[in-house]
Amino acid sequence: MKVAVVGGGFTGLAAAYELTKHGAAVTLFESSPVLGGLAHGFRQPDWKWHLEYSYHHWFTNDRAVLTLIKELGLEDKLIIKRPITANYVPNSKLSFDSLKGANIFQLDSPKHLFLFPGLSILNKFRTAALLGFLKLDPFWKPLENITAEHFLTSIGGRHSYAVLWEPLLVGKFGDYAPKIQAAWFWARIKKRTPNLMYMEGGFKTLIDALESAIKKQGGKILLNTQYEIPASPAGRRNTKYDKILLTVPTPIAQKIFPEITPPAVPHRWAQTRILETEQPILKDVYWLNITDRSYPFLAAVAHTNFMDKKYYGGHHLTYFGNYLPEDHKYLSMTKEKLLEKFLPFIQRLNPHTKYDIRNTFLFTAPFAQPVHELHYSSRSPKLETAVPDVYLANMDSIVPWDRGTNYAIALGQKAAAAITSKHI
Repeated sequence: MKVAVVGGGFTGLAAAYELTKHGAAVTLFESSPVLGGLAHGFRQPDWKWHLEYSYHHWFTNDRAVLTLIKELGLEDKLIIKRPITANYVPNSKLSFDSLKGANIFQLDSPKHLFLFPGLSILNKFRTAALLGFLKLDPFWKPLENITAEHFLTSIGGRHSYAVLWEPLLVGKFGDYAPKIQAAWFWARIKKRTPNLMYMEGGFKTLIDALESAIKKQGGKILLNTQYEIPASPAGRRNTKYDKILLTVPTPIAQKIFPEITPPAVPHRWAQTRILETEQPILKDVYWLNITDRSYPFLAAVAHTNFMDKKYYGGHHLTYFGNYLPEDHKYLSMTKEKLLEKFLPFIQRLNPHTKYDIRNTFLFTAPFAQPVHELHYSSRSPKLETAVPDVYLANMDSIVPWDRGTNYAIALGQKAAAAITSKHI
């Protein structure tokens, strides 16, 4: 069986690996010069490890990736740590001025929730009950019928929603925030673990291992190559491959096969700016949620508060992340102009430190974040398309989970299993 896999992110790589393992003749097409999508890494001359285009980690319950890592013999490369997650909260949301004016509060355990000054004791108990329910509840399907806003305010309270959740939903989904289904929020809480995982050398270590395994099993990988379909008067437009698996975003897949049903899923674009500095921008905190919507970014992620800076030339690396509509002005700004916009706000995160910036990097990914509106599972793309022997598997297809490499790998494995069973 000859299979074309279009797209070299983790979904395409996992599918190609499984298909070649089961004897399929696979050709993987990747339009860019590298594999891995946003999980691919880059490296400066004085760095020992690669750094991903966008912030990445794994949870300790990410079974698909853990199983794959074990199968590829990379278990000794795994690093497990418990980094700090915190919120930056504007003073207007607090009952009194934040300690030392920092506005940063650790919020990654029941203890820190009850120490947080921005909620009354009643609202703290209501929020704890909300999070406990989501952790224990195994049933996500009924939560597709109600919005996250309604669910969170009903259990946790309106004030808790305004302080903790609404700014993050608005920051991620913009005008869609009131329409996001509660099942999406359930998945975010259900999956979270205090300990996080990373890999020696960066995610590129796993990408390289998959590439090597695919080639060893007889697969072909074509970089800098767009997949194109020869025209056919007989109606079937492809004559070279028995099956085609599209792992690119749905709007791009439609350009290859216009017959594919138009997507009913809106998207946000992902944009990450990375600063390499001599001084740390965040003290101790790895992940900082920005709940002040006057800020021009949604999250600050200090990678070198997770992994040791010695692997990156002794410098500090901090991401500033956004999810944006495709017509947002930030997407057309140069990295210099964007840095000029961001710097005053970055300085506020650590007002007593002046940063010596060595390098700045900017990466943008279209159609990166599907918008999980009500009844999302009935609207998300299905694996089998309207075109015979053409399959579609991308981040839009993950239900009820949000985007992530663990789910991308699981999706690729599922697609490979479906393709091989249909062939049989």
